[in-house]
Amino acid sequence: MHKIQTACLLLLVGLLLYPLSAEGQNIVRVPPFSGTNYLNNIINGDTLANGTRRDPNAVYVLQRGGLYLSNAVIRNIGYTLRLQTHDTTAGISNPAVFLFPASAGGNPPGQFVDMRGDAIIKSLIISGYFEADPTELTKLQGALFNATAPGLNLTIDSCILTNTNGNHIRTDQAPRTIRVTNTIFGNMGYLGRSNLGAGKGLDVRGGSVDSLIIMNCTFVNWQDRVVRHFASTANINYMRFEHNTLVNGMSYHGLLSLGRVGRRIIIRDNLLIDPFGAGQDTDAVRQAEFTDSGELDAFGFPRMTWIFSNPNDSTSWLIKNNYYRVTPVGQSFYDSASILPIVANPPLTVGSPLSYHINSKIGADSATAFRTTDVSLANVPRQMDALMKWYRRPTAMGGANKTKATGNWAAAYDYDRRSYQYWRDTLNASYSTSHAMYTAGTCGYPVGSLMWFPTRYAAWLTDPCVNTTLPVKDGDPGVPTAFELEQNYPNPFNPSTKIAFSLTGSGFTTLTVYNVLGQKVASPMAQNMEAGRHEVDFNASDLTSGVYFYRLESGNYSAVRKMMILK
Repeated sequence: MHKIQTACLLLLVGLLLYPLSAEGQNIVRVPPFSGTNYLNNIINGDTLANGTRRDPNAVYVLQRGGLYLSNAVIRNIGYTLRLQTHDTTAGISNPAVFLFPASAGGNPPGQFVDMRGDAIIKSLIISGYFEADPTELTKLQGALFNATAPGLNLTIDSCILTNTNGNHIRTDQAPRTIRVTNTIFGNMGYLGRSNLGAGKGLDVRGGSVDSLIIMNCTFVNWQDRVVRHFASTANINYMRFEHNTLVNGMSYHGLLSLGRVGRRIIIRDNLLIDPFGAGQDTDAVRQAEFTDSGELDAFGFPRMTWIFSNPNDSTSWLIKNNYYRVTPVGQSFYDSASILPIVANPPLTVGSPLSYHINSKIGADSATAFRTTDVSLANVPRQMDALMKWYRRPTAMGGANKTKATGNWAAAYDYDRRSYQYWRDTLNASYSTSHAMYTAGTCGYPVGSLMWFPTRYAAWLTDPCVNTTLPVKDGDPGVPTAFELEQNYPNPFNPSTKIAFSLTGSGFTTLTVYNVLGQKVASPMAQNMEAGRHEVDFNASDLTSGVYFYRLESGNYSAVRKMMILK
């Protein structure tokens, strides 16, 4: 019945429309590097002398299997940077981008993108140095993406991000939304250029974040933290950290250091293998950044936990179905601390996953929020025990003497650093489908990143069960009071626009585009969504000029609006 009503509405409105002429699409196909065509020059070169963009809606499409060099920072001032792979050709790898020195003997750029506008990155491999020359590792710089203007949106999907000495993603100004999905984070930190307080997946610094969404990602080899929001001055208002696999972390200053938090934090269905490698210790240098919780250990110093925040009484926490393992190598390191020159007192342990405050907020769920498992992953790097033993040794024995100083660090103590080819071709964080973990997640899905179980991932994307297990609680701050589909912006547009909507409850949600004949021409979104306000980027490169309608459906609600493509 709904389909008949929609088609009739579209046909009726279509009688009032006039035809519009079609023009070319805005795809910019970028050839692989061939001696002079640095990726940054191509993108920055599309900014005209007067500061305007040649095409503000350009989509830079890189060739599968291609290698690209970027030797200066890309600054997308006032426009959305769109970088993606050109097709889905089977058997050909995603393109790889390397940061490269601008001159012989120089350093690679300090970051890949200095975000001054939104960025949408899909299906790329990005490494912080030119891996074909191993000596370039000694010049490794601080970041891949850094947001230096407020109110921005960063979307990264199906990428490999590897090799920074600081953080793969950093926001020095308050972003609106950071959404990272189906992405591998590898090699976070390098003591040849920085210290143990660096080496993070996402560093959102001290400002606010409206939405921080990290789902179906794999993190391997981090020195410091997966998420840093330490000593923050404003909230992470909403965070969803779900179905991620985390392997081999020193976790020098914590794992998820969340600082100030707002209306809702969701942490569930994650698999963690040696996630707190350095252990729970009495170490004043490390403990200096475990202060947000305000909790103290038995010696009166900041208590070390994996996940902690500034206490408040308003945040809604959902923490369930997380599993962790300390491998034999990881346990051997804890045990060895009793005989090393710097003896752990009390003995090292993997520590407590949650602060006392967070435990109190989740109540009975605290008993099962994190449980142990014996699962083994198919192919992952070795735990970084050599690095952690070096950290504990006295200076006289060539160690760091439990300081951040790295003057006597040597490459022999580096963690099991792997190349981009390893992340692309060899890393395998799957496990046996006969293991209990395969059905231990919410709604019977595997725990950890579902990117390692493609058929289960495909089912999960359209399973209404997933988000019905995220109930909206009465009085949750920030939950919309009404279902709403907003007018797209810009409108008219060519070829990209944003479609925003608000949901009062969780559930399977679809966004569908129709032409004036009532024929479906695009499906920008079909997935489980939580209550709240959301935005979808719609690219109409494959459509001709004219009037179209977009329909939002979620549960028993639906709405239709009109938009115009003008090429």
